[in-house]
Amino acid sequence: MTDKPSRNEAEYFARVESDRVRSMRERAEQEAKEAERRSHFMKCPRCGADLRVEHFQHIEVERCPECEGLWFDHDEAQRLVEMNARKGVGGIFRSIVEGVRAPIRAKKPSP
Repeated sequence: MTDKPSRNEAEYFARVESDRVRSMRERAEQEAKEAERRSHFMKCPRCGADLRVEHFQHIEVERCPECEGLWFDHDEAQRLVEMNARKGVGGIFRSIVEGVRAPIRAKKPSP
């Protein structure tokens, strides 16, 4: 019996190890991608603050309490336009702003 592994055996273990490392790397990349996605969920794309969900005409609108930005999901703007077609685009957005407007907070002075 020899202590030296055969060439085929060494190739087999090298392939198994390579497959294992590749699998671990793919899993780590997927987990990092999911963590990155979770870190952006319900964050304002403009300033990064947490978005609040507000309701306007049975539509959920995400609103940033810091920069006062309004954000819509992919179908919400279209539904809003369809529900308010007679007002025109300017009237639609005016009614949105008036419908979800909250009292504007006084900005804190910078230290």
